[in-house]
Amino acid sequence: MMWVALSLLAGLTVLGFGTREAVIQHRLQREGIRSRGLVIRHHMSRSDGDGSPVYFAVVEFVDAQGSRHAFQSGSSGVKGLPVGGRVPVRYLPDAPETARIDLIRRRFGDVASLLAVGSLSTAAGIWMLATGR
Repeated sequence: MMWVALSLLAGLTVLGFGTREAVIQHRLQREGIRSRGLVIRHHMSRSDGDGSPVYFAVVEFVDAQGSRHAFQSGSSGVKGLPVGGRVPVRYLPDAPETARIDLIRRRFGDVASLLAVGSLSTAAGIWMLATGR
């Protein structure tokens, strides 16, 4: 029964994060300010599965007021995002911490991956609950 509760809790939590990211992405498309970012480095972390390294681009950009900000990409991978490379960035006015890389595949991937993992985990919990496992 503990696994059912954990699966449901984890799934619903990840679905919440996916929904939050979808709302932020929608607001960025509607109200966001465009800027050009520069990939300044890649942050490496270990994946949960096989322990192989996963890389996230760290991007620096200048907002409309001339202040510099840096953020880490929400999705992994460095293909097409080399250090020193330029990337389009979008952020909400007066909230540069909302910055995201403004590439369609990144925007879609950030939302879709969270919603997929959350849905699978929630479905697994419901399945375990329904089958009594």
